[in-house]
Amino acid sequence: MKKELAVNPQYSVSGVIVSININSLHAERAGEYVSKADLFFDVNAKLEEQKRGTNEVLLGFELIISTKPNVVKYSIAGNVSLVGKPDDIKRKLEVNPKTKIPQILFTIYQHVFNSIYMLSANLNTPYPPPDLLHPMAEKIQIISSSPQAPEGVESQSATPEAAAAQASAQAQSTGNQVPSK
Repeated sequence: MKKELAVNPQYSVSGVIVSININSLHAERAGEYVSKADLFFDVNAKLEEQKRGTNEVLLGFELIISTKPNVVKYSIAGNVSLVGKPDDIKRKLEVNPKTKIPQILFTIYQHVFNSIYMLSANLNTPYPPPDLLHPMAEKIQIISSSPQAPEGVESQSATPEAAAAQASAQAQSTGNQVPSK
């Protein structure tokens, strides 16, 4: 019997190993994209604890991102696993006092943004800004699922700001920049 391997990127975020699985990804174009000037994105997020262990928490998530006026709606659902020390996991699940958003949601959004971007290109619809949730300044390291890189080769790491700046530059070059609220 052949065992199938799933590609599941893992991130090391503030001492916690975060694995995100997207189970459902849907985009629906409801109208024509005419003017960038008056377009805003609304986010509705749901996080639900499914399982908790001593050093691990499994959450279900659902993100619905829609535009006003109604041009497009993106729906993403999946699971996120957090593995690490209980105190580190607790901090990752805490709500940011400035934004009132759980810390883990920043990491989830950063992961799903690439999928939304590809869907928007196929549907010729606007995509939300990469910094829509105003990510925190924490270092995120992508953990390779393949064999370790040879010595002397550094693993790829980026801050959310660097990823946001790169995606913003891409947005400006494609003319799809969207004003934030």
